[in-house]
Amino acid sequence: MLVILTTVPASGKVLEDSIRLSRIRRIKLSLYTIQAVMLIALAFLLIFVLGNASISPVLFLPLNSFIAVMVLLLLILCLESFFFRILEIRFARSSSARHLMAKNSIKRSVLIAIVTGIFAMMLAVPSIRGGIENYGQTTTEASPNTEAPAFYSSDVFSLISVVDVQLTAPKEVQVYLLEDRVYKEYSGQSENNKTAAYYTYRLNTNDFQVIPDSKTTIAIPDTGNYVKYRLVLNDMQNPGTSATIVIEKQMSSTFTGIVSLLLIAFLVANIAWVAYLIPIERKYSVGSIYK
Repeated sequence: MLVILTTVPASGKVLEDSIRLSRIRRIKLSLYTIQAVMLIALAFLLIFVLGNASISPVLFLPLNSFIAVMVLLLLILCLESFFFRILEIRFARSSSARHLMAKNSIKRSVLIAIVTGIFAMMLAVPSIRGGIENYGQTTTEASPNTEAPAFYSSDVFSLISVVDVQLTAPKEVQVYLLEDRVYKEYSGQSENNKTAAYYTYRLNTNDFQVIPDSKTTIAIPDTGNYVKYRLVLNDMQNPGTSATIVIEKQMSSTFTGIVSLLLIAFLVANIAWVAYLIPIERKYSVGSIYK
């Protein structure tokens, strides 16, 4: 017996939708590739060219501006993915495919909303942000005849910076804020010449006198550079007196301002996307083979 098998030709609409779906996915992939290249180029520009990053002699990779740009591009990418997903659902060839696309998008957006919501709260809520900044607070002591305490203007990623230094002492002393290069330049000279030079080149021209039973605050200059500072104690008024130093830190204003707003926008966009997809997912779940 001769059996002739014939195939049922696909309808013109199914074929047309399949071609459109393939084109949409190719366009999406090309666009994502271009944006990934842009992100790498911006990372190099913001970190190494504009951010004065360095590998040697000390590691410094300022990520605060780059993170803001990265979150902005991710937000744009997220909105683009919504648009492409709408087209993919429209040109999908079955109710099951449409249902599965909507269902997976809802799960992904819920996860993104949870993660971005946590980070947004950490950056935007003052009490939570303050707890993180207080965790980074450092306490040290400046003592006579010992090396001057040192600290950097920020962490190596420029996410948390030093805003001021608070000093207390049981007797009256003087404390000078110096750049490390100045400290080292005059450290080998005689005591009188060294003290005179430190007094001359101190950055805290006003707040250098530490009064007993009171707190003296030295503001750290906001130069935008990665600087190593020293706190030099002058105990000539009361020899042998030490000073307690509390180094206060805070998150980068770029990180807490722009990034937190972008994260909130990220959160709102994904919540709105889930609300949009839920009726679509329910509509196609009836005839779907996926549950």
